[in-house]
Amino acid sequence: MSLPARTSPLSDAQAAHAARWIDLEGMRSVAVFEREPAAALDIVAIGDLSYRRRVGVKGPSAAAALAGLGLATPAKPNSWCRTEDAIVARLGITEYLIEDSAGGETVAKVLALPAAAGVYPVPRFDAELVVAGPQAVDLFRQTCAVDISTLDAAGGALALTSMVGVGVTVAAVMTPAGVTYRIWCDGTYGGYLWETLCEVAEDMGGGAIGYEAVARVVR
Repeated sequence: MSLPARTSPLSDAQAAHAARWIDLEGMRSVAVFEREPAAALDIVAIGDLSYRRRVGVKGPSAAAALAGLGLATPAKPNSWCRTEDAIVARLGITEYLIEDSAGGETVAKVLALPAAAGVYPVPRFDAELVVAGPQAVDLFRQTCAVDISTLDAAGGALALTSMVGVGVTVAAVMTPAGVTYRIWCDGTYGGYLWETLCEVAEDMGGGAIGYEAVARVVR
């Protein structure tokens, strides 16, 4: 039996601008936008990673439960680390966000944890954006409440802050193409955040990119 398709929290904001779609992890996502700037990644580009599967885990025994699955967890809050096929972000003293890499199965293992005191898996339906390009920090300076340039990508830093009035979690991630920034937010605010950041990026000479371009800078 096939699983039902998942709906992107950004689909309404993106539909009018999509040139071609692709199915990613059971979610219909934009492969290419109609007026996708060819040089966006050389300036500042906004991409969509909402298709990635993710789950939250809370509780005083959350770290131990994750360790039982072979998952390392960050030593301190407001930081993240990468396992073989997932990102594990520590958002508070006892709160974690786990996100699969493409094709990963870690989220399914976390959701299958047996019921136990002090361990509370929490479904997450975030919108997730990625900001890439040499002028990414300039975009954040126009839209974000904190100086994102202080985040150490090599050290796994992240910030819980706001962008254009939306509460977000931002992680700096080192890639072969340089530092990129992952932004997670409540899916109900995703369309507004996407449209606003794309407008700012377009004013800077960049803009939205579909999955085919995103795949060049995100693994």
